[in-house]
Amino acid sequence: MGFLAEVVAANRRVVEDPGYLSPLPAAPERRPPSLRAAIEAARASGAILAEFKRASPGRADPRLPGRTITEFARAMEAGDATGLSCLATEPRFGGSLWDVLDLARSSPRPLLFKEFVVGPPQIEAARRAGAGAVLLIARLAGSGLLERPLPELAASAHAAGLEVLLELHARAELSLVDGVGADMYGVNVRDLDSLAIDRPTAEATIGAAREAGLRPLLGLSGVETRSDAERFWSAGVDGILVGSSLARSDRPAELLRSLRRTSSESR
Repeated sequence: MGFLAEVVAANRRVVEDPGYLSPLPAAPERRPPSLRAAIEAARASGAILAEFKRASPGRADPRLPGRTITEFARAMEAGDATGLSCLATEPRFGGSLWDVLDLARSSPRPLLFKEFVVGPPQIEAARRAGAGAVLLIARLAGSGLLERPLPELAASAHAAGLEVLLELHARAELSLVDGVGADMYGVNVRDLDSLAIDRPTAEATIGAAREAGLRPLLGLSGVETRSDAERFWSAGVDGILVGSSLARSDRPAELLRSLRRTSSESR
């Protein structure tokens, strides 16, 4: 069993618990801002989504340094993050719905609910936690792991007032885009079955996505250094998502600012 199937199976048990939604209010406490609009506004300088996460299973030691939600939100405000992402997955990542709720309460920035979404309960969790957007993963459809088809999940998210970020990795997954009605697209450099970084595959997908007019387009994961960000900018993305390197940095706000697009990099 690959990582994706393993974590989805474990996560399904969490979501099916009768108390899954109990930590959350019945309705969001504020109307969340648009992540898509924030990315579009920051396109010239390169949008940066900063991710709060507690573990990174792709590394030999998955543990990440502890930083409170409040500390993270303040640092990302100082670093002028375009938007935030919060990993809500408990198995292997140590995330929770509480993390999403607390981050929505702690920051005015647009917030992405980062999860292995397979069914409507997770979309409801994203809405109630105060996120403005939810991640859907194309490979889950191709692997037969979804409870509902991707277009139906996207429609449910839109009905709940959420935007949809559709994640791709391999070029073949572009065949799953039609009918989804995503608001944003992202290409993950990490293969979720093996957790290996595969930049050539991702860059080919970015090129094909640009040719297909899929915008705004984000580069997801694998940004450890300035050169990693430059590789994404040169491929022509509108923004990048940064997670583990921010958690490990002693100066996360400075790191965030250092990853901005320069005038010489492709738009």
